[in-house]
Amino acid sequence: MKQLERFHQPRANVKFDWKRYIIDSLLSLAGVALVTGILVATHLYPKIPAVLLLYLLIIVGVASTRSHYAAILASLLSVFAYDYFLLPPTYSLAVVTGEDLLALVVFLTIAIIIGQFTSALRHSAQEARSREREMRLLYEKAQQLAALQERQRLARELHDSVSQAIYAIGLSASTAYEALASNDPKQAETSIEYVLTLAEAGLAEMRALIFELRPESLESEGLVAALNRQVAVLRTRYRLTVEANLDNEPDLSLEKKEALYRIAQEALHNIVKHAHATTVVLELTGQDHIVTLEVEDNGKGFDPAQSFPGHLGLRSMRERAAKVGATLDIKSTPGQGTQVQVQVPETLLAR
Repeated sequence: MKQLERFHQPRANVKFDWKRYIIDSLLSLAGVALVTGILVATHLYPKIPAVLLLYLLIIVGVASTRSHYAAILASLLSVFAYDYFLLPPTYSLAVVTGEDLLALVVFLTIAIIIGQFTSALRHSAQEARSREREMRLLYEKAQQLAALQERQRLARELHDSVSQAIYAIGLSASTAYEALASNDPKQAETSIEYVLTLAEAGLAEMRALIFELRPESLESEGLVAALNRQVAVLRTRYRLTVEANLDNEPDLSLEKKEALYRIAQEALHNIVKHAHATTVVLELTGQDHIVTLEVEDNGKGFDPAQSFPGHLGLRSMRERAAKVGATLDIKSTPGQGTQVQVQVPETLLAR
């Protein structure tokens, strides 16, 4: 936050920078003196009247690199040098004709306007760079917050699933040991079977969590394998009946595979958390040059037209689909379950 506060310091705390003004004054004076010296030494004016544009170059240069003050000072010095060294009678500030006076006024006006315009552009560019730095800092903060939230979520998942499964395995193993000690083989067999079930559920959950920590494995293992992991978690941890119909690995880019996986993951998460379903159907098919992902449940359903403040799951799925050019269709009716369908047309297939 200190980095952000640096861009919003009150103007009252900004001290007058004498050093900067002195440097700006010296640069403006040096630039005008250089141009004047060239014109006097070469006698190009009034042979080539347009050569006075060299003064404007100096004005634009100090305005674009230094400050508004430097541009104004360079304009005034240019008019003074032009009147004193170049405009007849030379080495005098006297103005003989009205045309010469008009020329001085016009030159000064143009010089000041150009200086102000250039200085304003430079100031706008500086503000744009400052805003860009602020946005970059905010983006980094958002990334850090997202990473922290993801770690917290994974920690909760580990606590709610794997750690509890391991704890239950320990209790069941103790029960089996006591049953064997008391010569009760039936109870020992039941406890051992429960241990095996818990171990299978914990292993499936751990594999799914490791996959989320290593999303690059989606490229090496494929979308079908990733979806099968989610199916295993639903069956072992949540005791849901899952019908998985997954075709061969689709010919999609990694970005599109990840989008489909995250959409399926969010849809399955919503089923577990909100739907109170008992049966889930997960399908991944490729037909008529279209890859289709469908997630359907027999839960309580909802009204897709309603807004759900604080719940970003539906919005996240739509944004992921739109990002890869896919279409997302969510059909649901209260009391009649929900169907989520994502389609990726042939034009988006990886070649």
